[in-house]
Amino acid sequence: MLQSRSEPKRVHVHAHLTALAAAVLLAACGGSDDDDEAPAPAPTPPAPTVACSVDTAVALAYEEQRLQTPLPFSGANVVGTDATPLADRILKDTGFDTFAPAFATKLCAADGTTPVTTYAQAVDLVKAEGLALWKAAVDRVQGRRASPAGSVLPNSDDRMLYWARVQMTKALRQWKPSFAMTAAEIDDLQWQLERASRGQYDINLPEGNAPSGKKYRRMIISGFDTFTLGVPGTPNTGLRNGNPSGATALEMDGKQVTLADGSVMHVESYILPVSYDPFNKGMQEDTLAPYFQPGPKRVDASITMSQGSANVFNLEQWNGRFHGSSAGNDGIVYCPPGATRLPAYVLPIGTITTAGAAPITLAGSGCNINPPQRWLGYDATTAWMKDYPPQFTTASMPIPAMVTGRTQAGVARPPGATSEGTEGFNVTWHTNYAYFPDCNDVATVSVPSNGVMNLMPDLSTVVAPNLATCSRSGGGGDYLSNESAYRNTLLRDTFGLDIPAGHIHVPVMTNFFRGTPDTGGGVRDDNAMTDARFEAYRTAIVAQGKALLTVIGNSLIYK
Repeated sequence: MLQSRSEPKRVHVHAHLTALAAAVLLAACGGSDDDDEAPAPAPTPPAPTVACSVDTAVALAYEEQRLQTPLPFSGANVVGTDATPLADRILKDTGFDTFAPAFATKLCAADGTTPVTTYAQAVDLVKAEGLALWKAAVDRVQGRRASPAGSVLPNSDDRMLYWARVQMTKALRQWKPSFAMTAAEIDDLQWQLERASRGQYDINLPEGNAPSGKKYRRMIISGFDTFTLGVPGTPNTGLRNGNPSGATALEMDGKQVTLADGSVMHVESYILPVSYDPFNKGMQEDTLAPYFQPGPKRVDASITMSQGSANVFNLEQWNGRFHGSSAGNDGIVYCPPGATRLPAYVLPIGTITTAGAAPITLAGSGCNINPPQRWLGYDATTAWMKDYPPQFTTASMPIPAMVTGRTQAGVARPPGATSEGTEGFNVTWHTNYAYFPDCNDVATVSVPSNGVMNLMPDLSTVVAPNLATCSRSGGGGDYLSNESAYRNTLLRDTFGLDIPAGHIHVPVMTNFFRGTPDTGGGVRDDNAMTDARFEAYRTAIVAQGKALLTVIGNSLIYK
């Protein structure tokens, strides 16, 4: 009985001692069982913002003025009647209509504020947004980005990258933050957006060997924007042009191809603009030269590509220093026709070469190519020098293997296309060029190509340019494709590299049904942004272009 009555008391004492011990322990730790809980951390203060606005009245760049231009939507040769600007149609169909609005909102939100409070932050933003656009375009072309429901344009289309970029440059031009920026800083923001959205900051060549233990063969290729887009505001079919060289670049970026000896060709790509000023500023050299220097990521092959002639791949042998009289996408012409059209001619600063286009602002804008001193090693801009840089450069591609390698095999020929055999397109070693016998006289001489398709010509009939003359055009003409080839091969020589470097002019892809047998039949519709013939050309050109690049890669296994 006593024992049973004493149990509750022992439990009470034990509980009291336990509580006392806990209190002593808590006190020793600096606390008390009567303390309140620790206060919650203070909320993170909102990111600083500044005021901003969107100036829709700002003068748009020449290319941006085409954003509101439709295809023909009435009259002859028109079935569809869609008067929507073509840029909007392409971007909506591909799901790229969100990039410019999202970018514009990051620049200036609906409440008139922006978290971008300094020029440095603005640079970071435009580079990040440009890179995101590039990666999205690569992902779509390579099948990793889904298209919207009802899309009619295939993954292989290259045009959404161009038109989304132009929408973004417009949004950036209209942005007016409350903090001050110099004119040079404003121009630089556009420059950074251009370069980032063209993949020029995304090149990442691998080091060492592939996981298999075999060598990496590092290749860089370039393609171009679409071009010959017509006069802004005037409905025209040129707006729907694509560029298969740009499509090839997007298809090949980051791709790895196993070569004949088991080594791995890793390809990195970038896109070039169809305008002279970016070349004059050194865009191409700034992209390539870091990978032409000694180091574990030095390039093993550098190939430029563009769109050239009908139904043939032209492998350009000689590249000229001369500019022609065709306008860029920005409306600017560097070498106008007339008595002044000579190698040494330079346009005066402030010259307007096309109505509505920007004036000439860069020194050295004229009839000859003048690469930047920072890579060339000397000043070619201040005073013209005939042979510095040289009037012609030479390709160093494995021409015999490329011409005779049957890269047509397995390539379905598009409707209406004509070439030898039944598959793909012809390949020829393009050995034509033109020159001024007297660099101070407008008279020129043209040297034709050999005309041989899919075979090597008699080498005794191929004559190199006379070094005493001045170039009037290379095998690839006198436009920006020739300029990209010239700058690429000159950079190879400047760094003394023994690598394949040269230019591939791919066939023209902008071929639509026109209702005639020679154009594959079909129904002509100048309001259509695509048809089966147009798509078949891109598919075939990209496939054979990839085969030609693989031939170049296989030539590296002997080095």
